[in-house]
Amino acid sequence: MTTVMTAVRPATAGSAADLVRACSPESLSRRFTLGGPIDPETVLSRYRRFLLAGTPLIAEVSGAPAGLLNAVPEDGRRVELGLLVADGWQRRGIGRGLVRLAAEQWRDWTLHATVQEGNVAAEGLLRACGFRFAPGYGGENEYELTVTEETLDDGTAGARPDGLQRCAVAAYARSERHRYARGGSACRGTTGVTAALLPGR
Repeated sequence: MTTVMTAVRPATAGSAADLVRACSPESLSRRFTLGGPIDPETVLSRYRRFLLAGTPLIAEVSGAPAGLLNAVPEDGRRVELGLLVADGWQRRGIGRGLVRLAAEQWRDWTLHATVQEGNVAAEGLLRACGFRFAPGYGGENEYELTVTEETLDDGTAGARPDGLQRCAVAAYARSERHRYARGGSACRGTTGVTAALLPGR
């Protein structure tokens, strides 16, 4: 079943915290590539700043936070993605909608995601969106997609903007970091970017 996101907004500390609290310890463990379950309050105490890394956007359904996308531009026109979807909204199109939005906003850039080995749902989502698999190391796999007009047109990486995507474009435009990234230079270097999105153990 596909759910329609009703809003996409710049994430705040409060909306990110609400989303984390809507996630199970298992979902949080997969997102932060940890060895075992971690409770929401521990995530908020240890990793709160990582939830707002880069250009963070919250997807809402009827006012409730449903998903969080972090897009951190790096040197070489590469964007590191981090994605977290609340348990109640998983497998309902929220993650795919956020990835499509990222593709639309970062044309001619390479999107990159690191996924914990065995996270079948995340790997399936990325493959369905056209990402290429590259074996990782240390229990993690890498996925990349270079966004072109062709990948946008074929419907895997993205779709033409609808009303929600136009709303999200405005959310991106309100972000000071996004303005720097869209100008062609990264808002921060590569040091610590992956750690910011997917903290190590």
